[in-house]
Amino acid sequence: SSLFFSSYHLLLIGGRFRLRRRSIEPFSHNHCSMASVQEFGAGEEVMQRAWARLQKGGFDSDLTFKEALNAAYREFVDKNPDFPALNSLRETDYAQLDATKNCETGHPKPPEIYFDYTGAMQPGRSHVMKAAELQTGLPLGNPHSTNWTSTLATEWVHRAEKAVLAHMNTDESEYQVIWTPNASGACRLVAEWFDFGKSGSGAALALAADNHNSVHGIREEALIRGAEVAYLPMDPETLHLDEEAAAAILEGDFSKARPLLKPSRFPNPFAKKAGTGEKLFAFPLQSNVSGVKHSLDWIPYAQERGWLVMADAAAYMPTSFLDLSKYKPDFMCISFYKIFGHPTGVGALVVKKSSFNHLRRKQGWFAGGTISFNSVLAAGVSVQAAHEMGPGKESFEEGTVNYSSFIGVYTGLQYMKDIEDIGRKFRAEIGLESSVEVVPEEQNPNWQGNTMLTVQRRVKQLTDYLLQELSELKHPSTSNPLVHIYGKTALNDCERGGIIPLNVFDSEGHPVWHGLVEELANQYHISLRTGCFCNPGVHEAYGQLDVEEMAKLLRRMPQNLRQIDSTRSQWEVNHAINASKPVDHKILLGCVRISIGFPASFPDCFRLVVFFKSLLTLDLARLNSKYEADDFQVINLHPISESEESSEAVEVGDVIGV
Repeated sequence: SSLFFSSYHLLLIGGRFRLRRRSIEPFSHNHCSMASVQEFGAGEEVMQRAWARLQKGGFDSDLTFKEALNAAYREFVDKNPDFPALNSLRETDYAQLDATKNCETGHPKPPEIYFDYTGAMQPGRSHVMKAAELQTGLPLGNPHSTNWTSTLATEWVHRAEKAVLAHMNTDESEYQVIWTPNASGACRLVAEWFDFGKSGSGAALALAADNHNSVHGIREEALIRGAEVAYLPMDPETLHLDEEAAAAILEGDFSKARPLLKPSRFPNPFAKKAGTGEKLFAFPLQSNVSGVKHSLDWIPYAQERGWLVMADAAAYMPTSFLDLSKYKPDFMCISFYKIFGHPTGVGALVVKKSSFNHLRRKQGWFAGGTISFNSVLAAGVSVQAAHEMGPGKESFEEGTVNYSSFIGVYTGLQYMKDIEDIGRKFRAEIGLESSVEVVPEEQNPNWQGNTMLTVQRRVKQLTDYLLQELSELKHPSTSNPLVHIYGKTALNDCERGGIIPLNVFDSEGHPVWHGLVEELANQYHISLRTGCFCNPGVHEAYGQLDVEEMAKLLRRMPQNLRQIDSTRSQWEVNHAINASKPVDHKILLGCVRISIGFPASFPDCFRLVVFFKSLLTLDLARLNSKYEADDFQVINLHPISESEESSEAVEVGDVIGV
């Protein structure tokens, strides 16, 4: 069967599909993509009015908004000639971002300027439609049987597993896929079933301070079973792991271990070296807050010293390629919606076969699908003999797996491969070398190249543009920077992914509550993420907190902190931290996170920069005080009030009527 969607040809052959480009001319270097061909309705009016205010305040040239956008795009493409490769894909497959009508009610609405791709990738239309076509065209049954429909479902489960492994340049001879609800579910499996050994056996858990809370949670299970827990500290400036301390800990010298970041102030909670028990090292391949890509070389480094390695790949895989034929973590956690947006509720724990025996199910609760034998009557004879756990990975997949969604996993991975094909063809057309490393087929017959190169290049180009533009914004009255970007900001830094964490500061250098920045961004239909993002280690690192300060903080914290909303609780934490600090030493835990995905366009980024520039026209100190005084309720910010529409006398700085 075949389907046509817009300018793409989806062809199903033998269970596979291909996204083929049809009648699409690549954008020329001087073509401004959507900027010169698309109207943005009400949202565009707000942006253009903000632009007019910037001009009135002397912040920008006398070009119109669209003229400035077109000029900036031409300059950008001159520097990045392969960027337009996926412009047409944005128009055809991600129209939900540019829609000016609510598809449910038909009411007009501004387009979405979306920058929370680390939180959730947007799904592509042709991928979702193909998955839906297959799912509604195939009679799938419960895979816990051998009838025809069940066998068909089982075949699709295995097909998806093979596609997952092929995407990372490996196969079932070396790795297995255990299906989970998400990456957090994969972390939980490791936490509950990793065999640390008995208490006092020398078992140890090494955790990067930069881990997601789902990985930090492993420490609770490890401590219960008597394992020592050593935290690898971070460099507060670069937000990379402290290489000297990390190397020492993985060598077995736990004197370098620090729950927090000031090594000279920390007590030594680990007096002995790691012994002969099971040792697990868990770290993120890419930070979900700072975007730092931690070196993959930590994987073999730790393994050569007797550690098993769990790699959290949830933030890494959406924009980067992981070659499991070169780097071989023992366990790896994935969420698929973060890669291609659909389906949600499906993740995986990818386990190296040679490490599988380190996951051992404890006695206790079991479920359908995890056992090969169970008897009610046998329990009356011997509880221990009443059931038998199933072999291999099935003993970890409790109940019926989400088999219908695995079609979406399969088509999603094919979709990513087809995107890479589009990028390669475009680079060939303009004479740009792809620089794809070629692995001989006799080394790995499943090798299909770096399937994320086009995505990686596009995301990096947009990230570099935003880093440069945002870092140059300064308050005109004091020349103080508007934003502070955390981590390395050097352009073309291959150690940073498509994430920019920052905080906004007023003209006197005082931090502005990030919740206020989000409220302001909402007025432009800009989707940012603010808070701590389930990763306390990064914020404690750039805040340079130590054990003594944290102890004082905990004593000052309200007793009912856990019972109040997250926005207020974050403010209480910051208030307690800064209570005794002088003005020029106040810090702000939590930040604004800008995360970029391949559907993002240059016009999106240009509009985001205009939004941040517009903050220079506001009395941020006054707004910040009001936001806190109003108990963090949503206040009427309105960048442009309707009464201003016919007024020519609105003063710069009165953009928000509060």
